[in-house]
Amino acid sequence: MSLIRSNRWVQSALLLLGLFLTTLLITPGLFVEYLWLGELGYTSVFWTKLGFQVTLFGLVLLVAGSYFGTNIALFMNRLPPYWMQQFSSGEGPAQMGGKPLTESRLRRFGWGLASVFTLLFALGFTGRWNELLRYWHAQPYGRADPVFGNDLGFYMLELPFIQSLQSGFVGLAFLSLLILITGYVLVGAIGVRNNQLQLRPSALQHIGVNVMLLLAGWAWGFYLDRYSLLMERSGTVFGANYTDINVVLPALWVMIGMTLLLIGLLALNLKRFRFRLVSYGVGLYVLVLIASMVVAPRVVDQVRVVPNELQVERPYIEDNIEFTREAFGINNVVERDYPARTELDPEQLRDNDDVVRNIRLWDPRLLVDTYVQLQQIRLYYQFYEVDVDRYMIDGEYRQVMLSPRELTQRLPSGSDTWFNRHLQYTHGYGAVMNLVAREGIEGSPEFLMRDLPPQVADSTLDVDNPSIYYGSRTPTYRIAPSSAEELNYPAGDENVYTSYDGDGGILLDSFWKQLLMAYYLGDYNIVLSQYLTEESRIQIWNNVSERVERVAPFLAFDQDPYFVVNNDRQYWIQDAYTTSRSFPYSETVEGYGRYNGIEYIRNSVKMVVDAYDGDVDLHVVDSDDPIVQTYASAFPELFQEFEAMNPGLQDHVRYPQDLFEIQVDKLNRYHMQSAQVFYNNEDLWTRPIENYDGRQMRMEPYYIMTRLPGEDELQFMLMTPVTPDNRDNMIAWIAARSDPPNYGEIVSYNLPKDRLIYGPNQIESRIDQDPEISQQIALWDQRGSSVLRGNLIVVPIEDSFLYVEPIFLIADNIRIPQLQRVIVSYDEFVVMERTLNQALNTIFGEEVIEAEGSVVAQMQDTPQQPIDLSGAPGVTAENIGEARRLVQEAREALQDGDFAAFGERFNELESLLEEEIEVPAAPASAPAPADTSAVPPASQTPPPPSPEQ
Repeated sequence: MSLIRSNRWVQSALLLLGLFLTTLLITPGLFVEYLWLGELGYTSVFWTKLGFQVTLFGLVLLVAGSYFGTNIALFMNRLPPYWMQQFSSGEGPAQMGGKPLTESRLRRFGWGLASVFTLLFALGFTGRWNELLRYWHAQPYGRADPVFGNDLGFYMLELPFIQSLQSGFVGLAFLSLLILITGYVLVGAIGVRNNQLQLRPSALQHIGVNVMLLLAGWAWGFYLDRYSLLMERSGTVFGANYTDINVVLPALWVMIGMTLLLIGLLALNLKRFRFRLVSYGVGLYVLVLIASMVVAPRVVDQVRVVPNELQVERPYIEDNIEFTREAFGINNVVERDYPARTELDPEQLRDNDDVVRNIRLWDPRLLVDTYVQLQQIRLYYQFYEVDVDRYMIDGEYRQVMLSPRELTQRLPSGSDTWFNRHLQYTHGYGAVMNLVAREGIEGSPEFLMRDLPPQVADSTLDVDNPSIYYGSRTPTYRIAPSSAEELNYPAGDENVYTSYDGDGGILLDSFWKQLLMAYYLGDYNIVLSQYLTEESRIQIWNNVSERVERVAPFLAFDQDPYFVVNNDRQYWIQDAYTTSRSFPYSETVEGYGRYNGIEYIRNSVKMVVDAYDGDVDLHVVDSDDPIVQTYASAFPELFQEFEAMNPGLQDHVRYPQDLFEIQVDKLNRYHMQSAQVFYNNEDLWTRPIENYDGRQMRMEPYYIMTRLPGEDELQFMLMTPVTPDNRDNMIAWIAARSDPPNYGEIVSYNLPKDRLIYGPNQIESRIDQDPEISQQIALWDQRGSSVLRGNLIVVPIEDSFLYVEPIFLIADNIRIPQLQRVIVSYDEFVVMERTLNQALNTIFGEEVIEAEGSVVAQMQDTPQQPIDLSGAPGVTAENIGEARRLVQEAREALQDGDFAAFGERFNELESLLEEEIEVPAAPASAPAPADTSAVPPASQTPPPPSPEQ
């Protein structure tokens, strides 16, 4: 007896082991995800998600299996003895795979078909685990819809899952009906004999029950369609309109009743089928359906609505305006008047010198090319995009642009080996930063952070370990540390190596983990490599966007995670959104890619990713959002309060651009809160057009630092001008604040409508029409170079506007955009000068803004300001000639992409200057004197030298 029990235990253990190994082979990603989330401290997230998936899979498997199984059993039991005899003798009325359709084959086929469809149904519903989670943990919104009085949380969180159940039930009944009809045709229970349809009563009864269940699902669908009326467009606006409420809604109740009557009629005819009576019932059903759901709404539309549309639709238009503004968070937009005066005087401009010093001249789309050419240093590094942020630099609040130096997507040819990809080239290193409005040597940026190892202009930018293991475009997995040395950064002809000492990644401290990762990634070098140690970690999903999506797959994410340097560490901040496609009377989003179709959005979560360890923290910034409350209820260990975020990182939180663009798009129409004005589109706005790179395009919102009217503090905000639809004059400008304590506040400044306020496209036209400026641009746009006009920035300042556009010169043989001129427009003036300060001085006729001294004087490398060699001791024709030769060779090396030669020539030049030229050091705060008297007007400004010169 004990032996039998022992065998049973052994058999059970072997069965469990077999199931485990089978699951491991089929779904290795499940085990990898468990280990990965465990390393991040989010094991509870894994089990909660898996629990909802398994629960949903099990419930659907049970329901679908019972439904299909019951139908198959009934089907087999309804085969008559006559046909059973035919099956037994192999003389069945049909064949399967070239063989007679015997009873056993039919049974196996039926049960197999039922099993397959049951499994497919269950697997299909497993993907709806998020809908079940939202339904189960749904939190109230606190406001009711205007028609049924349901809390809005019902539509956002509960209704989608209920609709999924209804559609699944209908699909289950319809699929079963098709299988049964096919089966009964195969066995001859349904067929045509002597030109007459022959139906066996038992088969007809079986099919009839399934038709009744299908109709019950339809009736349920008609009931839920009542709620869908509030979230669809059928008239002037989104949401239920006059016809929906007065015609379609009663018609849906009528169809619910008619469907139930048809079910009753079928039930009465299950015993003795009366074909004529049922056909009359079906005909009446179809007639009522067409009359109530198609004809009646169209008649009412034409007779009642069209002649009196504004009158009858007014309350529904008002609901649409109110709830759309609520859904997209524009109901609290602060509206103010902005006089747009042209009375700005030099004293006011001097009072706002901090605003002027933060006007963005560098274009992010061009600056990334400059970074690549001047600061990429080696071919295995890459700059992908440039972010705009603000930092305290030398005690001043400054707007900056920065980009991390990440690993390239593909190593240079000849070095793209498994060892290099996964063990040695494991991370990027440091970042590059510059002021948005400062220029260094020959039109290049004035860097605040540059070179390898990083040199910084302010100690607050120092980083203990600038290694970037987790980035925006990290190409593949890495294993670190290992017995192989990791390249840290190049230092002249030598390299500096390191070994990872962080806790990012899955610890490969056992053979089975190595085998699991090798099997999952399809790379068995992980097992075969001798470089792995017990401390080695494999870093997968180390791309920031993929990383945050793995942690919180139920959130939507902004397309631009941005890089932050804070408290000696480097981070990524990712904005995350909660969204819903079900919000009564809210107009859907169109034309925004991944956001299309949503009817509600909130930027409820800020995610922080450590660039070295890969830690992911989620901070709730909108605790009133019912969706984030729902997820916080389901994942209590996942979310933290915003106050728990590092205070230094809080200073770098910025309003996300994706959300702002959607809100501006809605605000362009929904700023009209009068039903009549809205209906007539009397004041429709749109984002302006600008000229960029020779083509017309919609102007993107941009970050700016300015001082709002009536306020004293300089603020970092995201703003955009807006123009009337089909017009180019500016009608308003909209700004979203990023600085505490007013983070998230949107302000709309309305401009006077009784006079012309130039819009961006009109300013572009004025620039094109200026003969002196256009002549100079045409002159530069030749001789091996091309001119590109950067972003036109509209700068609000003291109830006025400055329009600023940078001019870049780009050599044809090597793409290093150089800032050569700045165009400023104010009132009726359009001026192009070498610098922004000179342009302002020319417009206002005096030195209104002093030239700013270098903020990088304390960097421990070659000063970026040009050195005046005239009269310097030790300067001879020989060493000047040598310097020119080194500069020319450095340029040629840079053009050929030979960065090693470029660095050598640059170092030689640096040594020559240090040996031969004595340059007295100047304090960083000492501004360079501005000789405005020598500044020629725009028409006399000489063209910059061509690349050949």
